[in-house]
Amino acid sequence: MTGFNKRNENFLTKIAVENLPASIKMKYLFIFRLATTLFITSCNGQDSLKTAPYNISKEGDGITFNYDTLSVEYIALANKSLIDRSYKFPTDKTFETRIKDIFEFDITQYKNKIVVLKPSMFPNIALKEKKFILIEDPDFDNKEKINADLLFYYNNYLFNNDRIAYNYLKLNQSILLKDLVRLFGYNKDKELVKFAFDGFDFNNEISFHDLIFSYNISDKKFYIRKGIFDDIENIIFGGETEDFSYAKDGVGYNRVSNIIDKISENKTQYFQPEETIAYLYDKQLRIGVTGNIEETLNKNSSYKDFLEKNNFYGFERLRDYAETIHQPSYEIVNKVMSFKIYDSDGFSNLRKEKGATSEIVQKIKSGESVDVLDNSGDWFLVKTKEGKEGYVHKSRIKSN
Repeated sequence: MTGFNKRNENFLTKIAVENLPASIKMKYLFIFRLATTLFITSCNGQDSLKTAPYNISKEGDGITFNYDTLSVEYIALANKSLIDRSYKFPTDKTFETRIKDIFEFDITQYKNKIVVLKPSMFPNIALKEKKFILIEDPDFDNKEKINADLLFYYNNYLFNNDRIAYNYLKLNQSILLKDLVRLFGYNKDKELVKFAFDGFDFNNEISFHDLIFSYNISDKKFYIRKGIFDDIENIIFGGETEDFSYAKDGVGYNRVSNIIDKISENKTQYFQPEETIAYLYDKQLRIGVTGNIEETLNKNSSYKDFLEKNNFYGFERLRDYAETIHQPSYEIVNKVMSFKIYDSDGFSNLRKEKGATSEIVQKIKSGESVDVLDNSGDWFLVKTKEGKEGYVHKSRIKSN
């Protein structure tokens, strides 16, 4: 390419010398050489771009398909179907930005004109020059033709946020629509997030993992989707609890403990694995689920020190629980322990049985010492200085 540019420069320079006045020659040569430099720089920049990672698809039986060779006629047919419906094509910037927001994929990093956004039997295919997403309908009988309705409404929702298109997809292509959240982690459309969570199997560890993690092809690591976790907390559980005295009902976090185990066993596959684990504990604590972090602290006495050294990664619920609420299990301590009542109301109720509705035996002032006879579960069996025994919720008890 450099040789070609050099030959053209010599040729044009000769013309300039022979035909242009001296006062113009220098200006012409400067402009020409500047343009040549910019052109070469542009070409070099193109060469530095990466190759799209998912464009070559394995079809089975040793057969592969390269989406870079996608039929020009097929693309033209799809493009014409959008034009015929007066589709409003996005600008280059909008096209690139929306794909990054929705699919967690930066197409500007790749030199391919056609970019597959995720491996799939029926993938989302970004056509850079045409500025639309090509998607096949798995239920469409004729594979040689375009499902014009799907193509139009899908792109109209993705790039124009058209609510009529959204409702059409919700009614006719619900799985495709939900996958924008479930597989790609798109959560800026809260109506869509609620729709995607409806019927989702939070008990399926694989599906749950796909929901809460994105995969970065560059460093080959999983990244936690904190926005999705915020949505689970707010939509499934209705927000965080006020304290640790109760846990919210819901299945949203049923597989968090399994995910923590998975990260612990495969730390090199996750971005900042220790902080991610601490984040998951904190999210559980925010809805009152204490069992997993309690078990970890009981089994590993050094984990609290580790969290303290890392300032609990800034997770205040985790800090509050580890420093104020958690106490070693009865089996570990294996003796009567002395604690103090800690309650912002100024007192805590000693109850006859475990449970907030059980008969009140005595009111214990905040700051008074009690002996813990059994600290298993959420309600501790304690003995007051007056000799009365009963139950106090563990969130109201602090070690001396």
